[in-house]
Amino acid sequence: MSDESRRHADTVITGVDVLLPGSGVLRDGAVAITDGSIMAVDSAAVIDAGFASDCVVSGPGIVSPGLIDAHTHLALSFARALREMKGHPVYDVFWPLELCIDAELVGAFARTSIAEALLAGVTTVADHYFYADATVEAVRELGIRGVIGQTIIRHDGPHHSEQSLGDGIDFAERHRSVPLVHPALAPHALDTVGDDWIVAIAGSARAMDVPVHMHVAQSQREWDAIRHRSGRSPIAQLDELGVLDQRTVAAHCMYADGADHAILASKPLVHPIYCPTVHAALGKVMAAAKMYRMGSPIGIGTDAAPSERFDVLGEAQAASAHQAVLGESLSVEATFLAATEGNAQALGLGEVTGKIELGYAADLVLWRTDRAVAGGAGDPRRLVAAVCGPDLVESVWVAGRRVVSGGRLTTGDEPIIGAAADAARVTLFDRAGL
Repeated sequence: MSDESRRHADTVITGVDVLLPGSGVLRDGAVAITDGSIMAVDSAAVIDAGFASDCVVSGPGIVSPGLIDAHTHLALSFARALREMKGHPVYDVFWPLELCIDAELVGAFARTSIAEALLAGVTTVADHYFYADATVEAVRELGIRGVIGQTIIRHDGPHHSEQSLGDGIDFAERHRSVPLVHPALAPHALDTVGDDWIVAIAGSARAMDVPVHMHVAQSQREWDAIRHRSGRSPIAQLDELGVLDQRTVAAHCMYADGADHAILASKPLVHPIYCPTVHAALGKVMAAAKMYRMGSPIGIGTDAAPSERFDVLGEAQAASAHQAVLGESLSVEATFLAATEGNAQALGLGEVTGKIELGYAADLVLWRTDRAVAGGAGDPRRLVAAVCGPDLVESVWVAGRRVVSGGRLTTGDEPIIGAAADAARVTLFDRAGL
């Protein structure tokens, strides 16, 4: 068939195994991309015969949906490699340092985290932090998809104020039509925001049709404060306030008991987010396998230090192993689905990304299969879920734009990005007197 008789595609990825929705695998397949979306998925022979493109990327390899990180604080990359942290990382380490942070530093830290995430095959991040406009700039510059919320905090923590609620709602309103940006409302936690603000936030989120992204039952301190104030656990109090019947990204849920698990299992729009490395480092692990078995739609996130890395596939793989230590079973296939389709649903993007399906955004990863570590695994889905990592990322597309090629970032200069983050860290620590 001549080029004139074939349909045009912006990009064709061919001669690859394609991970289809659910558990399907298309061997020797191909994907055609046009205008940022998946235009066709079929055998390589059919796509090659039916589509012409000036950009053809050939296998071998495996194409999967882009990974989605459902809970991050991108600017907390300044805390990488901190050792011997005394006290609780959030309250005793991060909060004092964050008093000295500003928009410029947030942008520098966010860029290095986004670059790292893209190089690890992550195409969407859900970020919850201060100075969120700076994070939006970094998201758009480097080309990752971002579900971004301006942290809303009323008391106790850094940058708290009575204006925080209005600022968080205003941020979401201003970014509803920004390409690649999907706003969220991001209260810090019930103990630092208060019942009346949580109810107001939930109402605004419903009106704007955006998710609520918050920390839930993340610490003994939070649990004790809410128990003292209301006589209930944080999860039971959120349920009493009527805010768990809408899309809620519930980060951590480590201090949840059996009654809390039952509440969450009855709330299909609430997605508890498991951050395995951080939980293990804090010595309190979310009962992810049990909650999954009860019907809660578990998501996967990296959170921040002490996880050290924004590699959500590594976290998905760790999730399975860490639950086994608890005597529970949570397969890597299940955690991989949680880090793609599941996280997309959690963030309200279930009809946008997380699957390789016609009309979905072309948020894709091409994994290399020509290295020794990829040998002998057999099934492509199992290989990606259990073995793949940043070293096997060949290319990444976000909304059809190739942001990683040949394992290298195409949208920014890594040494410059890293040097800027190093300089920002020095500035931050100098301001803090460290």
